[in-house]
Parts: sequence; structure tokens; C-alpha cells
Amino acid sequence: MIREQRLEDLNESRYQRLEDLNELREQRQVEEKTANRSNEFQRQLTTERYRDELLVAYINDMATLLEKSNGSLTADELTATVARAKTLTILRQLDTQRNIQIVRFLYEAKQLTGIHKNSSLDLSTAELRDIDFRYTAINTKKLNNLSLTGIFLSNATF
Repeated sequence: MIREQRLEDLNESRYQRLEDLNELREQRQVEEKTANRSNEFQRQLTTERYRDELLVAYINDMATLLEKSNGSLTADELTATVARAKTLTILRQLDTQRNIQIVRFLYEAKQLTGIHKNSSLDLSTAELRDIDFRYTAINTKKLNNLSLTGIFLSNATF
């Protein structure tokens, strides 16, 4: 009888240990998932901050170029080349929403219209994907005379 009780106690102990181990394993899995979600969120946040910094730096650089070239990025060949290279590079690095901000900035600075005293900034070979130019994307500002000559548009909405 004592032996049976002892075996029963041992079995209960083993069973309890197994339950405890399973509970710990499940808890670790939950903690890992939580940590992974947190890490992914931090990565996304870092990426968003980086893209915002790129956008601000680009706009500041272009504003400086515009000031130095009396409001035209195409007034001379060097300025046009620098503006084109910077713009094509930034369009590849940024997401759709920020690319819309780039286009809006260039448009409002009269660099993407054919009616400015100089020609429109050459953005040929640029690729703009999933761009929505409808009024909600551009804050109800109409884009009259917008020149996107030579730009590859994929899934664009006007």
C-alpha cells in the first residue's frame, strides 16, 4: 500500500512537472511572439522615421537649389542634372505617399509644369507605382498642367 501510494505520488509529480514544463514552454512562445511583434513594430517605426528624414532632406536640398537658381531647376544644365539625379534617387527610396508629396512639392514649385519660363524638370525613366492623384491624395489641390512626360506610371489614378 505504501509502495502504491509512493508510485502514485511519483506519477503525480511527473505529471505536474510535465504540466509546468508545458506551461513554461507556452509562456516562452507567447513572450517570443510579443518580442517579435515589438521588434517588427520598431523596425517599421525606424523605417518610417528614416523615410521622413529623407523626404525633409530632399525638400530642403531642392529649396536651396531653387533659391540659388532663381526658382528654376532647369535654368542651367548642372542644376537640372543634380535635381534630376536627386529626384530619381528619392523616388526609388520612398513609398507611395511620400512620392505624392515629392510630386506635389515639385508641382507647387512650378518645376513639373510646361508653363513655367523654363521647361519641366526631366523625370523620364522614373517609376511611380500605385500613385493616387485624385483630390483626396493631393488635398483637393488641382494639378493643372502637370507634366509627367517620360515617367512610368503603374496603377496610377487621376
